[in-house]
Amino acid sequence: MGKEKGFALTSIRTRDMRRFLEYQGYWVEPGHHKHLKLRHERFGEVLLPLRPGDNLTFVALKQIAAALQMTPEQLVTAVR
Repeated sequence: MGKEKGFALTSIRTRDMRRFLEYQGYWVEPGHHKHLKLRHERFGEVLLPLRPGDNLTFVALKQIAAALQMTPEQLVTAVR
């Protein structure tokens, strides 16, 4: 049997990332989504979990960093 592999969680909470993204010029796209969809005029769109107290996974952090044209380490430093 294979070993289940989960996603490693980061120490960044969804509410902190949303606050950072809104400060960077992102806005929430209205509508009914399974995730919170944020858009920016220049950068790519970002999806965040709906629960603000949840920690982001490392995969999500990498995707957000790619949308902002940053490395994950740079993003973590900027959010804190």
